[in-house]
Amino acid sequence: MKVKITYKPEEKETALLIIRFVSSICGGVDVRYSDRHPPFLHIYANTQKKTKN
Repeated sequence: MKVKITYKPEEKETALLIIRFVSSICGGVDVRYSDRHPPFLHIYANTQKKTKN
């Protein structure tokens, strides 16, 4: 499962709360943070392990 959260800096606490919630349910979540597209910030969470085909 992949989750992408887009938020403004003033919404950071809510975004982090959502990521903690997803992590507590799914466990083993790979989380990446990005600030490439101001004024928005992004959090990417991936619960799937990468596999080779």
